[in-house]
Amino acid sequence: MCGITALLSDKNIFSDLLESLYHLQHRGQDSFGFGYLDDKNIRILKQNGLVSNFNNLDIQTNIGIGHVRYPTKGSLSIDYAQPLYMKGKFHTIALVHNGQIDPEYVNNTLNINDTNQSDSIYLLKYLSYLLDKYVILNDENIIEIVKDVQKMKGSFNCICLIENFGLICFKDKYSIRPLIFGKKDNSYIISSESVSIKSIDYNIISDIYGNDIITYHKNNFNILKTCNDSLEYFKPCIFEWIYLAREESIIYNINVHHSRTKMGEYLGKKISKMIDINQIDIVVPVPDTSKPVALEISKQLNKPYHEAITKNRYVNRTFIMNTQDKRKKNIKRKLNVINHLVKDKNILIIDDSIVRGNTIKYIINLLKEHNVKKIFVGISCPEIINTNKYGLDIPNKK
Repeated sequence: MCGITALLSDKNIFSDLLESLYHLQHRGQDSFGFGYLDDKNIRILKQNGLVSNFNNLDIQTNIGIGHVRYPTKGSLSIDYAQPLYMKGKFHTIALVHNGQIDPEYVNNTLNINDTNQSDSIYLLKYLSYLLDKYVILNDENIIEIVKDVQKMKGSFNCICLIENFGLICFKDKYSIRPLIFGKKDNSYIISSESVSIKSIDYNIISDIYGNDIITYHKNNFNILKTCNDSLEYFKPCIFEWIYLAREESIIYNINVHHSRTKMGEYLGKKISKMIDINQIDIVVPVPDTSKPVALEISKQLNKPYHEAITKNRYVNRTFIMNTQDKRKKNIKRKLNVINHLVKDKNILIIDDSIVRGNTIKYIINLLKEHNVKKIFVGISCPEIINTNKYGLDIPNKK
């Protein structure tokens, strides 16, 4: 899981590019980067840390891409920060990627044994190889190139700058990760979430699906199709609505906040059937993504809603930290309890998910230290019983 964005215009777009990427910070906090065309040559800027640390606002360009990284593969080195750059025989490119290529596919099909590298690098090399089959790019060979890439097993949203051409954008045929485009006057934006489009006053035009290819060549924005049916293989990741996306975002025409409210509605009905709700004194969300769920449950059960678990806003999202030690250490920094709201009460905790169990274990122990009586736990997503190789850091059972 990462965040990507691109701005395309006949005027300078860099300030808008920076602002749009800032609104994707929740999708990756390890590093960030920009790629842009400067007199037809690609320039790359990359830094570790948060987008707010960037202070070079004098860049002039009419076409650029941006990326925030959450590393599921590869080290934390700045070398793995994106955009990734490659000079080919005929085409020099810079790539940003959100998703993950299945390591078994990398081993068995691409014959690359070092799966500790960033899978985005494999994607970069393969795309460069396919592009260099053609001296001159046109709609027909771009479609064939994307069809070849879509044979790869995994999830990928890709935006690629190409020197002396412009930009192409495509994704895996299953549309696993969200990607949306918008427009304002003669300027266009492509982004992982609608919140980064609306925040810079662009209008949302449409989601991008697995059969769409966006091209931007000689200031012309175009949408090509790899096949006729956009929903033939449509399998989006439900975790986008449960946890990953910001609640203002609209993904495939479904508002994230509304989806979480509906999860609360269904979970509230299930809870009332399973336990005696007279045992519950208050409903408490685990901040922040479960708040809409918990609020709806409190309405369903007619129980007071209290934000008794507080969050230190200066600690990054622990789910997207790259080691177990970091996750546990930062959970202790991140969460605390307002004692008088929970002492001597029976509490229903609502969280969006249990992935590794780090957070919920810590919260239950913390509540016990504050003399809570009974603790009930409600989770708004289905039980996670399988691995995830397509953009979340759940590569094996352990």
